[in-house]
Amino acid sequence: MSRHSAPGGDTRVETAFGSFDVTADQVITFPAGLPGFEECHRFVVLSSRELEPFKCLQSVEGPTASFLAVDPRRAFSDYRCALSDVDRARLGAPDEATLVWLAVVTVLDGQTLVNLRAPIVVNPTRMLGYQLMPSNSLYPLRFELTQLF
Repeated sequence: MSRHSAPGGDTRVETAFGSFDVTADQVITFPAGLPGFEECHRFVVLSSRELEPFKCLQSVEGPTASFLAVDPRRAFSDYRCALSDVDRARLGAPDEATLVWLAVVTVLDGQTLVNLRAPIVVNPTRMLGYQLMPSNSLYPLRFELTQLF
């Protein structure tokens, strides 16, 4: 992955999924980073027709970090995860209706697995995100996607 300035103040991000122009207002701040990538605090969510229904969560500073992600409801239609008051306050979200939820996808030995236990939650109004790890989650860490939508 590489990053360089593009005309108009945009940044061009080169990923395994293609080249994308991103603007400063598309950058999501993760104050705690992501587990295993705590030094990466700024990410963008990239999407394209070729990737649908998946998205690419790509770091734009620090070490290269790139994750394939999907809305967890696309993997498990009844997916529900309630935020604690502490998580809601950290995200600055008075209600959960406006939040964006993502689940990290892993392709391993021919299987496509999605982490439903520890979702990434973004408040798009504040462009602030966290990966949450609820202690009482009933969802699996590795849920197999049996079909690509």
